[in-house]
Amino acid sequence: MCSALGLSLFLATSLLSEAKGYSLKGKAIVQLITLGIILGYYFTIEKYEEFNIDSFTRYTLYIIAAHLFVAFAAFTGHNKINGFWQFNKTIFLRLLLSALYTCVLYAGIALALWLIDDLLHIEIKYTKYLYVWYFLSGVLNTIIFLAGIPKDLSELESDTSYPKGLKAFTQFVLLPLVSLYLLILYIYFGKIIIHWSLPKGYVSYLVLTFSIMGILSLLLIYPIRDNEENKWIKIFSRWFYVALYPLIILLGVSIYHRISEYGITEHRYFILVLALWLVFIASYFLLSKKENIKIIPITLCTFAILTSAGPWGAFSISRHSQKDRLETLLVNNGILVNGKVTKATKSIDDTVRDNIRSIVRYMEEANATKMLQPWFSINLDSIHNNSWGYSDKTDSILAIMGISGYSYHSTQDGFELESSGNTASINVRGFDYYSDFSYRHYNRDTASGDTAEDREYLIIGSDSISFTPYHSPCKFALVKHGKTIAVMELYNYITTLRKQLDSTNNEYDINVAPDKFIYDTKGSDSTMYRFRFNSIQLGKTGNKYYIDEIRAAVLSKHL
Repeated sequence: MCSALGLSLFLATSLLSEAKGYSLKGKAIVQLITLGIILGYYFTIEKYEEFNIDSFTRYTLYIIAAHLFVAFAAFTGHNKINGFWQFNKTIFLRLLLSALYTCVLYAGIALALWLIDDLLHIEIKYTKYLYVWYFLSGVLNTIIFLAGIPKDLSELESDTSYPKGLKAFTQFVLLPLVSLYLLILYIYFGKIIIHWSLPKGYVSYLVLTFSIMGILSLLLIYPIRDNEENKWIKIFSRWFYVALYPLIILLGVSIYHRISEYGITEHRYFILVLALWLVFIASYFLLSKKENIKIIPITLCTFAILTSAGPWGAFSISRHSQKDRLETLLVNNGILVNGKVTKATKSIDDTVRDNIRSIVRYMEEANATKMLQPWFSINLDSIHNNSWGYSDKTDSILAIMGISGYSYHSTQDGFELESSGNTASINVRGFDYYSDFSYRHYNRDTASGDTAEDREYLIIGSDSISFTPYHSPCKFALVKHGKTIAVMELYNYITTLRKQLDSTNNEYDINVAPDKFIYDTKGSDSTMYRFRFNSIQLGKTGNKYYIDEIRAAVLSKHL
């Protein structure tokens, strides 16, 4: 990791030294400072076995900052804008060329190894293919790339060459895609204003993708913007940055809604920072007469470094935000009293309990449970996996709070209801559509407690209907065109079914007659849905069941 980081940093500082015309001694000092930075990072990071999401995220930020530093290191002075563009154009094309060389070489060598193995019967272990790839991508690819770095950086400022293919790619591929994204996002923007609804969560990613594609497109055609035949570029550029503002507002509303409801996490923090960066960039290029494109990598590099650490950084703010949110939940439910955790004395709402569990899990995975220590009399560091009789540290902490969360793992109390009939033959008389359906609950604990990714889909005619779990065991919603059309409460159904079968013990396999293994629900779309179950696999935590897997045939008819 440090070698990969050092590769970019040493390249950047070497370019900086050459551009500034440092003496041999000056270059040596710069290289020693760079080495000191790498060694300092090496001795401050955790052992690899102790790495968590913070470690990798922080490292990713440093890698991004180092690569961006390469982009502008040799052009830190005033002007030199054309040289900056020519340099980055060269290394961008060189990067593509080295990747092409590497892939073609690997394909050829891998085919040769396979032929030696298959035709000559000389065994080639699969690890040899990996070693070849490591060498080509890690060593040869780097050498090919570095060999294309311009030798005389001072000549780049007077270089006015421009690849025609680059203009064609930008003009006929990137810009049409940007325009298409813009049209879709503005139509959606108009739709949420008309319906006065909140934007979908992933809209923030669409806005960021559109913005990045647009800025990249304008960077690629920057040198030819003043040509007589390319006046449209300046017009497009200006209106692009004007068009960004409503979309940034859309992005802001989307992320604000998530933050106000679920608090700040690292990815929301970075989305918020990028939104502020977009405001700055759009304002700069609209108001500034210089249009210095170097400001793009310079500001991104600065943000990457600043957000990686410190009380203003992504990790510190996210931890405190989630701790504050957890504190509010615990106080409101009588678990945190006078600054100390006590066992819950009343029933906790499923949604609240799930949110509490998600935050505790988040704090555990971030190695930040020490922030919660003042609330507990027991030393939280003494709690290890499988202590207190629970599956992990999170569930042990919840047990101290008097909250029994759902672990959503297979347990010794798990069992399965199975149809005793022939599942290959199903009577479809009187129905319009038939669909096979399967649902599987995965363990996806997030800081927000959002179970949206656990949804599955079934096709009814030309409609796609999502089968979405609630923050509650055995409760699901059928969602069509963004609206809940039916709610399926399967807990009472399963309990009643087991009583009818006189099977209240925890047998693993319980056979159910096909005519008893049916659940009907009427949707608000005037459609009756019949779930003809093949099997329902369940687990049990405390006195509560949860559904782990469903396999069913779904019949539907319009009423």
